[in-house]
This record gives sequence, C-alpha cells and structure tokens, in this order.
Amino acid sequence: MSLEFLNRLKKENKEVRREQNKRYREKNREILNLKKQRMYYQMSLEKKQSKIQSN
Repeated sequence: MSLEFLNRLKKENKEVRREQNKRYREKNREILNLKKQRMYYQMSLEKKQSKIQSN
C-alpha cells in the first residue's frame, strides 16, 4: 500500500482505517510489545548513564 493511498483513506473513511490499524496491531502484537519494551529499557539505561556521568 502506498502512503498516498493510506493518507487518502484516513481522510475519507476513518472507520476502515481504524480496522486496518486494529488488524495490524493484532498481527504484529509481539513485535510492537518488544519495541515498547526496548524503548523503555533504552530510556532507563540512558537515565542511569546520565546519573553516573553527573556524579
């Protein structure tokens, strides 16, 4: 799907777009959760490193 198509769809038919997003999230739930988890750990690590550097 092209980006133009998705943008048009988002404007024209929000319900269809919501359903697409829902299917995507269900299909890729594990990957999305891992991305969130990685982001959380990355932020945590950066905070720890900044504390260490400031001391």
